[in-house]
Amino acid sequence: MKLQLTPFPASAYAAWREEQVERRREWQFGPLCGEVRGGILARLAVDELAPAEGLSGTYLERVLGGEDVVGWLWLSRANGDLIVLDADVAAPAADLLALLECHARAGKSTTLVLDLMVQAPTMSALSALGGYETTSQTLLSRLDDGITGHEEEGPPVLLRPMTSDSYHAYRRIAIEGMVGEMCRSEGLSEGQALPRAQAELAARLPDGLHTERQTLFDVIEAANGARVGALWLEHRPPLAAFICDLHLIPVARGRGLGRSAMRAVAAWCHSRGVGRLGLSILGSNEAACGLAISLGYDVVVKSLRRPVAPVVAVAGPR
Repeated sequence: MKLQLTPFPASAYAAWREEQVERRREWQFGPLCGEVRGGILARLAVDELAPAEGLSGTYLERVLGGEDVVGWLWLSRANGDLIVLDADVAAPAADLLALLECHARAGKSTTLVLDLMVQAPTMSALSALGGYETTSQTLLSRLDDGITGHEEEGPPVLLRPMTSDSYHAYRRIAIEGMVGEMCRSEGLSEGQALPRAQAELAARLPDGLHTERQTLFDVIEAANGARVGALWLEHRPPLAAFICDLHLIPVARGRGLGRSAMRAVAAWCHSRGVGRLGLSILGSNEAACGLAISLGYDVVVKSLRRPVAPVVAVAGPR
């Protein structure tokens, strides 16, 4: 199918915004935070990225197939990337990808990025074409359905609130990890990544251990009382929580302690009435993703990157 872009009509913008709120509620924030809070967060997200008075920093395109309207694309550009924030297009995914790559090249973008809600049909069809690198994934465990896995699968661990000393040690480790991920995923130097990582962690934990709605645990191996890692949990009232980080020291890895820590925090949350537990995994960490899925987590959203295919030169008669 031959596809082309045309400006999205201003007269349809208000209805599109309401549709976008519902999509975000149903496929992103609702699963992660519950229906009521999810609806509120979906509205806030759309109000921020697509204000009622009009778009700024992102843009909408209507997609035509021949003379017929077959859908829309919500796009943005940043640092050489063409970012697809959402899409609803009734056309073959391969044809839509070709259209996006043509649009990317026209704007001198070299990478196509999908911010993907996995239940969104068009976005999932685009991702199924392959050729993408996963840069992050957000997963969900519904604790109301019970805690998946067996207690004997790994050595038992305890979760203890961090002390001031262990927090400062963890802070250094967290910043090192963030710097490493920024260098890998964004091509930054350590000198460029370090101040960004420090600023991001300070913004997320402005009061350190005493930051509101954050609980930081030392992970303790029950058999010997040794501190083997750290776990950072964010509370999202009334019924949700989110694992921001789980770190094990190198000598503790590969022994099932990560699985035990995941089960321990799920049990801790469940005992306090939390019904939904989320988790983000940076990069294409297949081991971490496989562990989460084996414990009953499902992928809700992910970010994918794919280099834009160059135009193939066609040689003809001279």
